[in-house]
Amino acid sequence: METKYLSKWEPELNICIRCAYCFEGCPVYKETRWEADTARGKTILAYGLITGELQPTGYIADRIFQCTYCRDCVDRCSAKVDIPGIFSAFRADLVEAGYAYDSHKAMKVNVIKTGNIFGDKEMLIPVQEGDVPLFVGCQYLARPNQTKLYMRILEKLGIKPKVKEEICCGFPFMALGFRKEFESWKKKFLELYPEKEIIALCPTCAAFLHEEYGKDVKHVTQKVLENIPEAKLGIKATYHDPCDMSRVLNIINEPREILKRIGVELIEMERSGKTSSCCGGGGGILMSNVELSDKIGKARIQQAMATGAEMLVTPCPTCEQVLKKAATSSGEQGKSIAVRNLGEIIWKAIK
Repeated sequence: METKYLSKWEPELNICIRCAYCFEGCPVYKETRWEADTARGKTILAYGLITGELQPTGYIADRIFQCTYCRDCVDRCSAKVDIPGIFSAFRADLVEAGYAYDSHKAMKVNVIKTGNIFGDKEMLIPVQEGDVPLFVGCQYLARPNQTKLYMRILEKLGIKPKVKEEICCGFPFMALGFRKEFESWKKKFLELYPEKEIIALCPTCAAFLHEEYGKDVKHVTQKVLENIPEAKLGIKATYHDPCDMSRVLNIINEPREILKRIGVELIEMERSGKTSSCCGGGGGILMSNVELSDKIGKARIQQAMATGAEMLVTPCPTCEQVLKKAATSSGEQGKSIAVRNLGEIIWKAIK
């Protein structure tokens, strides 16, 4: 097999000191207990393909695609190996070798044909003139009520968001290994979105716009915190950190400050902030291994329920979706926890 993309990462692979710190927080390893599902295991597989000692198989492809891209391993890596870069290249070579999942290929086609991951030709974009460009993203466009809610929140706080016709940021292409498609998509995206400063609703879009496109991105929570007044909601809640917000954008305190300012008593889970547990919805795993995604989501809900809080709050639409499903199936004797989008709580405080 030609390792067209992966070979460029051989120097980075040699940096890995095989310490196994990446095992500690890996959500996939916690469920499967196979080393091949850890960052260390995957880098060893990558090295095997580069040297020719291994050839691609369905088993190897399953290991590499069985990753949520939560980046917990990145934060724990004592050698500072660029693990997401390696995995992305590994996936790209596997895709070219014919090992792409049908569900991932279907998403690719959806984006190319309709501009969004859902293949929804009728998806409405709330276009309006304004002062600050707002990138909505596929997940929020599929939730028009939540999108409008965030727009009303910004306007209530004196910020007029500018929304125009938009297309997917391209993250699915890059994350799932469709490099050729991404290169042409990237040019198309930059033509539509030349702006340098952007507010983004989706944490994953915000992280990708920052990392891949070099945009000066603010997540909507950062803008809200600058302007939100105090309130007294009297709610006890726990907060779930989306991986891309906490470990990529380092947005940890801002959502918590918002909740405290509007009168929410915050009860932290055992793992939060930089060490927050993944919801199980990232990296394409939600499409390729629903059973594993569900297990990871249930583990996180158990952590939330252990706090005794009445509600789990998160600003990520994917986390919200996965954790709501997990909460529904994790209740014991009628006990569970409500899962809410942060925007709903903010609007309740300021409307």
